[in-house]
Amino acid sequence: MRAKAILILQSLLVTFIVSFMSLKSFGQQTVTVNKNKHYSYSSKNNGVHKIQFNGKGGDFQVEFEGDITLSDDDKDITAISRGGFIEIKKSSFGKKRKIVIEAESGTLKKRYYVGWNEKPFIPDGKEWLGEVLPEIVRNTTIAAESRVNRFYSRGGAQAVLNEIKRLGGDYVTAKYFSYLLEKDLSNSELTKVIETAGKQVDSDYYLAQILQSNQRAFLASPQTVSAYINATKNVGSDYYMAQVLTKAIKNDDISDDQLGELLVISKDIGSDYYMSQLLIKILNNRKLNKANMNKIMQLSNEIGSDYYKSQVLKKALDKKDLSKENYKAFISSIDDIDSDYYASGVIADLLGKDLDNAALNRVLKLVSENVASDYYASSVYKKIAAKKLNEEQLIIILNSLDNIGSSNYLSSALVAFAPKVKRSSQRVKDAYMKRAKSINSDTYYGRAVKAMY
Repeated sequence: MRAKAILILQSLLVTFIVSFMSLKSFGQQTVTVNKNKHYSYSSKNNGVHKIQFNGKGGDFQVEFEGDITLSDDDKDITAISRGGFIEIKKSSFGKKRKIVIEAESGTLKKRYYVGWNEKPFIPDGKEWLGEVLPEIVRNTTIAAESRVNRFYSRGGAQAVLNEIKRLGGDYVTAKYFSYLLEKDLSNSELTKVIETAGKQVDSDYYLAQILQSNQRAFLASPQTVSAYINATKNVGSDYYMAQVLTKAIKNDDISDDQLGELLVISKDIGSDYYMSQLLIKILNNRKLNKANMNKIMQLSNEIGSDYYKSQVLKKALDKKDLSKENYKAFISSIDDIDSDYYASGVIADLLGKDLDNAALNRVLKLVSENVASDYYASSVYKKIAAKKLNEEQLIIILNSLDNIGSSNYLSSALVAFAPKVKRSSQRVKDAYMKRAKSINSDTYYGRAVKAMY
């Protein structure tokens, strides 16, 4: 039980850390555009946004508030919402320049500074703004929505995707994707969006965010599903991949075949915790066909933790109408559980089902090969003793008791079968007595024999 508690605490700690890091990214973040350039982004409660650029070409600092409208060539600012402003500073090789543009009474007041001295905005300030503004807008979310609208009106989704490929940083890229996905896109356009996101976005967080944002549309056709699956493979984080897949499997529009493809991706989840939670959610939310249930069983084999694997297997047993093939796959999954405690617990639950002779034989083999503890083995046999058994099954079970070495636990297991043996033929009674004679203790041997009378 202590090991179980430690596993749970570890999983909760992992979830807390990941969640905390995700929340932290909303307040302030540093983004590497390439090896020579990175920027930090922060926003304040008063609506002011601040971006700091650092690179070989010098340091930029941009502060702005309000909605900003750009010229069609992105080289000038044509409007700012009431009360808004933008301030651009650059320091390069000791030279400092600054532009301040404010919205005042329906017009824009534009000022240009070199060092501490204000200079005429036209022509030098306007020229400098035209040089720096295209880079700034491609590395920030300034006018992102209006830019998406502009490119889309010119050349549809492909024009926006072409511009997205020129952006710097996953935060900015994800914002452009979010505006593009608000459009009424065709299946072919959605496919291109998914494919581009999978290749363009390095951050697991932002890629997962994009894949979840319009999931119903993404999974609406075979064409988009194929692209979606390929893009999901690029999510390296177990946490975010589990998030994406969990949301997908809850979609009622997902067909059995599509679910099967998503299950194939799930194999890439390395965390036992996230794998088990995903499989349990699938078992809770989906009616599974025979093929997908077998895939669940196969995926459970990927779970190294006996605790998490047993959770999945116990949940699988709650499903109705399990086929013979499902039970066979289930029993195969139990075979990989090393812990006597967890193995015996799953086997005990399995024995609550209506098993045929072949399945029962496989269970008995599991007990003999996988449950080394005499205590847990005897508890499983007592569970078996409560089932309705024919004489052939009784003989098979009594013969299999030779794997229990303890006289105490062997006698208690035999006593559990005694009521059924007394009502059976001499063949069954002989099998019982043969096993009783292997008990070394006279006391426990006497208990086993007495139970027959």
